[in-house]
Amino acid sequence: MEEVVPSHGHGHGDDTEGVVVAKGVSMAVLFCASMICGIVPLFLAKRFRWISTDEAQNLKSKNRVVMSLLSFGGGVLLSTTFLHLLPEVQENVDYLQIMGRLREFDFSLPPLLMCCGFFIMYLVEELVHIYIHHRERQNGQTAQLVRNLSVRRSRAGSADTNGEKSVTNSIANLTDPPTMKMSKDPELNHHGHSHNHSHMPITQVDDVTSALRGLLIVLALSIHELFEGLAVGLESSTSHVWYMLGAVSAHKLVIAFCIGVELIATRTKTWLSVIYITTFAIVSPLGIGIGLILVGGQGATAAGVYSVVLQGLASGTLLYVIFFEIWKSDRTGILQYFAALIGFGLMFGLQLLTGHSHSHSHGDDDHGHSHDHGHTHDHGHSHDH
Repeated sequence: MEEVVPSHGHGHGDDTEGVVVAKGVSMAVLFCASMICGIVPLFLAKRFRWISTDEAQNLKSKNRVVMSLLSFGGGVLLSTTFLHLLPEVQENVDYLQIMGRLREFDFSLPPLLMCCGFFIMYLVEELVHIYIHHRERQNGQTAQLVRNLSVRRSRAGSADTNGEKSVTNSIANLTDPPTMKMSKDPELNHHGHSHNHSHMPITQVDDVTSALRGLLIVLALSIHELFEGLAVGLESSTSHVWYMLGAVSAHKLVIAFCIGVELIATRTKTWLSVIYITTFAIVSPLGIGIGLILVGGQGATAAGVYSVVLQGLASGTLLYVIFFEIWKSDRTGILQYFAALIGFGLMFGLQLLTGHSHSHSHGDDDHGHSHDHGHTHDHGHSHDH
């Protein structure tokens, strides 16, 4: 039984090395692709004038393509969360309980971990939005881009004292005309005050402190991206890593593009735009890196209970992203539904084709927890050392 504990990742040096390489490549691909998707709108606007500020303002929630792509990403994440991540967390918990490293409970632990991850993410975003609204009331500094980074429409303060709709639009609603009017019309603001400056992430004084504050808020609102990366970093096989990379990318890259468009619409300075995009792009690879440090090329059980708990929390974070950030109340119709259905079906089909089966047995003395992707379950340690 002693040999079972460290061998969750099949035990092969080659396999472990391959998984480490896959995770490293995933970090580079996710960062570079996110940077490209975020900077492309800026490049087109600056170099070719293909996207003007006014055009950027109309390239948002009204754009069915953008909304459909976001909805497609939601379907991908839904399939990944319930058909891949949750069964894997259940499998890992069962494995740890059989090994005597985790006590058994009278309730199902994986769904509880998922719900905890959901509520933690919910709390973090609400606290950040409370802080943002407090800053706005204090000195009129509005962090339009920062609030959009949370993707969902903030319900807090959605109606102000004048009954006007608060402009706390999501990335999916990137360029609502009312939102952009606020940037141009100093008298139209959601606190009923009149401020003689545009509503941008920083003040006209170009205050470095304000820019830094905005950067910290961007980081806070990107915590779910960190957990998405962590879900990739805690995988135990190469095929699982690529599968999760595809799922995370389908969501993250569309949002990176939307952020680029939002930066144009809010007339953010180029250097600050690059900083915001880089911050957003680097968080997911950072999550993969943390997972890599925790478990290397093995699965979540290799590092013990806490990494399995993190994996469970990550699944809850994805659940939050799906329902609070992508599939909001402001849906655009049947096209969005079919986009979500296609995303779900695509990942389900991919899971069937690649043999992502989670119905492995845990009862044998061999590490029956290893995933069957062409590897045998009977004491894989003896293949080659």
